[in-house]
Amino acid sequence: MTVLISAITLAYSLLTLIFWIRWLQMKGDTTWSGESSANLPKVSVIMVVRNEEENILSLLQDLDKQTYAARLTEVWVVDDHSTDTTAAIIATYKQQATYTLYLLPLAEHIPSILPEGNYKKRGIELAVSQATGELIICTDGDCRVEPTWVQAISNIYIAKKPHFISGPVTFYNEKHLFEKLQTIEFASLIGSGAALLALGVPAMCNGANLAFTKKAFVEVGGYSHTSGTATGDDVFLLQKINKAFPGKVLFLQSQKAIVYTKAQQQFSDFVQQRKRWASKWNLYIDWRVSALAVFIFISNFSVIVALSLLLSGNYSMRMFLIQIAVKFSVEFVFLATVLSFLKKLDFVKFIFPLQILYVFYVSFFGIVTHKKGYSWKGRKLK
Repeated sequence: MTVLISAITLAYSLLTLIFWIRWLQMKGDTTWSGESSANLPKVSVIMVVRNEEENILSLLQDLDKQTYAARLTEVWVVDDHSTDTTAAIIATYKQQATYTLYLLPLAEHIPSILPEGNYKKRGIELAVSQATGELIICTDGDCRVEPTWVQAISNIYIAKKPHFISGPVTFYNEKHLFEKLQTIEFASLIGSGAALLALGVPAMCNGANLAFTKKAFVEVGGYSHTSGTATGDDVFLLQKINKAFPGKVLFLQSQKAIVYTKAQQQFSDFVQQRKRWASKWNLYIDWRVSALAVFIFISNFSVIVALSLLLSGNYSMRMFLIQIAVKFSVEFVFLATVLSFLKKLDFVKFIFPLQILYVFYVSFFGIVTHKKGYSWKGRKLK
């Protein structure tokens, strides 16, 4: 058992080291120049929102501050059966927005109850079908964006002509330890997803900050073949486009493109969100991604096994400490690097507490996700 656990720890540590190296090798912001503004791509920003009356105005105002030409930007907000004043706020702001703002009530196009619960996918498909932009950029209604957000995405699109762009996401206004630990965990997901994408394995991206060409979306059939599940509007599309256009997907490692969202304040909401994320691990188009998810679970669960054996007197304390030291050291370096990029370097001091909790966290969610069903945005979903 000692040999097996040691081998798993070594493999995991080497994988994390590879992630760190690939992160360092990525090129940062791509500065574009030399082409007339008449040839800049038309951009359509799309978001599907539900009950975001507390957040949507701030995002609409952020979009008014974009450095990208307002005449080349249109914004499509799909209202997903909101029961608050979200739609009214959007309709009011439409009168003063410098960009073209459209409000699409999803209730006018699909029934209020979808058995499969894929409201967001249907909303994105609806907006894309009407959008006139060459480049589609997606975010969420509870996000905040940098003034350079659209420009940074447009820059790399002009320079490299990708069909899918994954962007960085982090949290903001974290007040409690619980929220700060979420920031570190989220940084690990952003960093790992970026490194894997650079390695040719499209495993993770975040719907709060991604872009794709309308051409690619149409050619892969949008969310066809993945419409039977509520989640996966981001990674399933990434994998479909990567399969259809190999080498045309990338991660934008630019601080100018960072999108900010809110951490979960209630543990119950946090559990439901993580169940939603983890529920699609066995539905990935690329088998390597599912295999990686299983490996991450085994790697962390092996630490619990080793600890149990140690407490029962059947495992070497020296070997256990060596394994923990190796695993935690490599993780620390990688996380500190990603946190620095996300402008969260002061959160480094919380890495070690999270590393201890993360072993149990991954094992817990790896088990509970076998039980189908979760709640999100006031809905019970499969």
